[in-house]
Amino acid sequence: MFGVFFYFYTMKLKSALILIAIGLVLLLMYSPLGSQGKLLLTKFLAPTPRFLSIEDQYEIPTYQWRLKDKEWDFFSLEQSKGKVIFVSFWASWHLPSKASLESIERLYKRFGNHIVFLIVTDEERDPVEQFIKNQDFSFPITYRVVKDKSPFKSMALGTSYVISAKGNIVVETSRISDWDKPDFTAGLSSLLKQ
Repeated sequence: MFGVFFYFYTMKLKSALILIAIGLVLLLMYSPLGSQGKLLLTKFLAPTPRFLSIEDQYEIPTYQWRLKDKEWDFFSLEQSKGKVIFVSFWASWHLPSKASLESIERLYKRFGNHIVFLIVTDEERDPVEQFIKNQDFSFPITYRVVKDKSPFKSMALGTSYVISAKGNIVVETSRISDWDKPDFTAGLSSLLKQ
């Protein structure tokens, strides 16, 4: 008799826990609190980016890529040839890329004097400037010239690359990443010594 009672009690408890979990997921996905919750969850689950193996690294096909700086003046990737370059594609409205920007900011504060940072968007200036101001980011914003061809395989939001001073793509990821983890920053420091 006690075993039957215990069985039904544990089944009700499991059902209640499942309903609570479903309720939390729905709250995170469909409420105003959800945006912040999804952002925090995305940051928490973001992996450390990995350097490509030597066999998988490849040379950037061209440095001929026209961009605009925050003043809306044109410049070319060509002027960064021979330097380590960090490129990340993002948009202010794209929740997953927002999750990476805080760690990119920390990476920029640590390596900004040694690495060229191109945090690239194809949005208009006003929403981007407002977003950067609200978030208090200091990394430089780069605007993509939409009709110009890019040297990268993908420019999907959240995609990032690291190019060595020798012109090899050594990091390529389309995943939202936590860029300031010790393993990755140690790899960047080694790359800068080459």
